[in-house]
Amino acid sequence: MTGLTDNQTVALTIFLTITAVGMLTLIAVYLMVGMAWQDYDTQSDSAKARSIASRPSAAVLFYRAITRKCPNCGRGKILKSYFQMNSQCSSCGSVFWKNEGEWTGPMLIDFIFALAASLYTWAALVYFDFSLTAQMILTGLIAALGGVLVMPWSRSLWTMFLFVTGEMGAATIKPE
Repeated sequence: MTGLTDNQTVALTIFLTITAVGMLTLIAVYLMVGMAWQDYDTQSDSAKARSIASRPSAAVLFYRAITRKCPNCGRGKILKSYFQMNSQCSSCGSVFWKNEGEWTGPMLIDFIFALAASLYTWAALVYFDFSLTAQMILTGLIAALGGVLVMPWSRSLWTMFLFVTGEMGAATIKPE
């Protein structure tokens, strides 16, 4: 690439590397969910009670995760507020997280998103030759905002993953 400065070349390399790693990660997540869903049919006790035909497809599950709905029924809300989860579905009674340590998965998703957003921002700022002060301030703000903005969806995606792997709790009490 002629005409690019060394900083612009580094910025483009970082941008393309993050994009490639992100795409590979998405493929890996897709395969993990697919394998877990396949194992769910053969290992889960509740799979025997539920026919494969009534099981939601991967597209439906991802839609429910993006809209922050219960992965089991698609009606109840996963979140009480932006920062607080419901303990169970208001519609079907499924328990979303039954173990204390299940917050680490969404926290990792938040961290990875914040890191990627800040690196993309930094690469763009380097490419367009912003000052070092602007690079530090803007990448820090983007990292903080990115981690906070993705929180509801990281919890929802993790709940979907728990559902697919059979780790989401069964209904304790049917809501009225």
